[in-house]
Amino acid sequence: MEHSKKGRARRRNPMDPTVEGKRRATIMKRVHMARKRGERIQVTFDEKGQPEGNHGDELMSWIVVLARENVPIWIQDWKSRDLDGLKEIIWKETVTSFTVKESFRNTCLKSCGEAARNFRYDLYKTFVEEFINEESVWTRSEKVIDNYPNIEEEDWMKFVQYRTSSQFQQLSDRGSEIRTNNEYSSRGGRDGYRKLDQEMFKKNGKWERRDGLWLEQQTGPDGELKNPACKNASKLIVEYNTQESQGTFESVGTNDVLSQALSRPEYKGCVRGQSKFVKPSQYFNLSRSSNKDNEVQSMRREIEELKALVRSLCANRDVEPSVDPKNVPTVDQHNSFKASCSAQEK
Repeated sequence: MEHSKKGRARRRNPMDPTVEGKRRATIMKRVHMARKRGERIQVTFDEKGQPEGNHGDELMSWIVVLARENVPIWIQDWKSRDLDGLKEIIWKETVTSFTVKESFRNTCLKSCGEAARNFRYDLYKTFVEEFINEESVWTRSEKVIDNYPNIEEEDWMKFVQYRTSSQFQQLSDRGSEIRTNNEYSSRGGRDGYRKLDQEMFKKNGKWERRDGLWLEQQTGPDGELKNPACKNASKLIVEYNTQESQGTFESVGTNDVLSQALSRPEYKGCVRGQSKFVKPSQYFNLSRSSNKDNEVQSMRREIEELKALVRSLCANRDVEPSVDPKNVPTVDQHNSFKASCSAQEK
């Protein structure tokens, strides 16, 4: 193990799990002491799969520390298969410190990738962008060495080389353009929707719908929405909620109040207005059985509408229907969604 000018131990290889970093013990002292005793911190999850309480906060902070200490700052693509070994190390480090199920693995690694990306962004903004035309930018500053002793000189040079390249500049310009055009950017900070969702659940005794949660996050400390686009979306949300209560609008799957108000399709793999722990299949209930139930309900409504139409036509002509609409077979009287030939003849 090498030592920095300040005499602090640094990990020689970011992918080597055998060397314990000094900064981790300082930042996460409680977790570090539990590991020394061979104990794991008990984490509970709410019914949405979100870690809750102080232990849940510690888990998410631990993932951030793992990202800073283990993920090399020169990495560009977190999804690369070359990083499978590193991801396995991070997951083992997590389950060694916290009681989490295997189902949490993907979310854990996704959170780690996000934390590593945010860390690289902070490094660039703080130590590179302002000094990009100076020769000193290629060498770690005293602040970098002091605050992030795990960053090696070689890693720093790779990081600066990529961040000063035309390839990165093109991606940066594209990202800036997307952020500029995004009228509904998140205001949740590090805790995001998770803490807000749980706080509102404790306050109201029930889970807030995503349109209400989205509005709450877009609202500033002064109680005002931040821009005209959000104000317009707020009016539409109120309007669609009113229509829904009156029975003139029905939320079905992803076609709900929020999606209609924003007029934007859902992103694959996540739910707008919910934390990253909530999956689309979970929130929208889009399993096969649920789809079949929705289809059955739709057919029931159509049958009732047809019955009412038959009664109305017969009443206008002052005749009795040859078949009483009440005796028309319902969906439940058939084993499949397709009506039999005999039913069609009747």
